Amino acid sequence: EPISVVPNRHLERRRCPLIVGIRGGTRALSCGTGPEPRLGLEDVGLLELFSGDKDRATPFTFYKTFGGSTHTFEAAAFPGLFLSTAAGPGEALALAAPPGATAFYLRRK
Repeated sequence: EPISVVPNRHLERRRCPLIVGIRGGTRALSCGTGPEPRLGLEDVGLLELFSGDKDRATPFTFYKTFGGSTHTFEAAAFPGLFLSTAAGPGEALALAAPPGATAFYLRRK
């Protein structure tokens, strides 16, 4: 499924903070707001998060790092944890510390 992104205007621009979503920006990827990360999709609009305040948008924000032809995504709310692919077939995305971070190939449409 294609992903949609908007910048988080409250965080350091040089670190490329992106709010990540799917379904045309109507669902956003969140790390949760508790003491431990809990990766999941929430029914919230990316533009709503873009226009909202810093505290509301941070759990939905990932710092994108470009390395050659790949990108990694670090959770803004949980520094040092990155999006990673599932350990096995049919499993969901997760958060992992390096070296478990996944380098993603992205294609702009």
